[in-house]
Amino acid sequence: MASIFSTPDPEKCPQCGSGLVHLEWRERVNAQEIHDLWRCFNCKSEFVTAATPDEREPSVVEITKPFFTSLIV
Repeated sequence: MASIFSTPDPEKCPQCGSGLVHLEWRERVNAQEIHDLWRCFNCKSEFVTAATPDEREPSVVEITKPFFTSLIV
């Protein structure tokens, strides 16, 4: 398996350069980092990318407020 790259969406396989890659597995390592396991259809190699989400997680209030305020009569 190849080493970890910092590109969030790989367009090409680092082994053969093919653009025929697909996401095999996604794992949240911690609150700031996600690892993706990619597989190349062409050479069958696997490689991992590391990404840091740019967006913040919504708070409980932001999630529940639209739902519960519509239930108030």
